[in-house]
Amino acid sequence: MTAPQATKTAARKRPAPKIRENLPAPNTPEGQLFHYTPYEASPWTPFSGRTLTDMIARREIDYVFNGRDNYLTGGQIVALVEAYTVRPFNKAAQHAA
Repeated sequence: MTAPQATKTAARKRPAPKIRENLPAPNTPEGQLFHYTPYEASPWTPFSGRTLTDMIARREIDYVFNGRDNYLTGGQIVALVEAYTVRPFNKAAQHAA
């Protein structure tokens, strides 16, 4: 007698995130308060949309919650980029202090 064969279930594929067109840049006046989804914000950050979604879920970054969805404002995107910007080391300035 042989053991029954295990069956593979089809992996559920998530639908591709919807990204709106003609979004204002986060550093413009109209983009400062515009609400971007994590996938819409990813081109302006050093992170992918999935990574931004995970960072929001772990409460590592500031975000806006409207009761159903998570968003990032243009100001939050600019602050996130500045937080992860590496400044050059100036050896002369350190010795002068």
